[in-house]
Amino acid sequence: MDEKNYNAILEYLETSYSGAKMLDDIECMCRLSRAIAAFEADPEEEIFTEDFKERYYSR
Repeated sequence: MDEKNYNAILEYLETSYSGAKMLDDIECMCRLSRAIAAFEADPEEEIFTEDFKERYYSR
């Protein structure tokens, strides 16, 4: 995936998250935050392990 598409998808996810936050849609915010974390992760990395979560939250 080229950088332009990557940035467009990430912007869409982040904008969607902001909209869900404005509407107090906790379920949608949770799903979108997971999607953002997974999208930004290294494809070779196992995601949603305790180690992954600690690194992601510490950014």
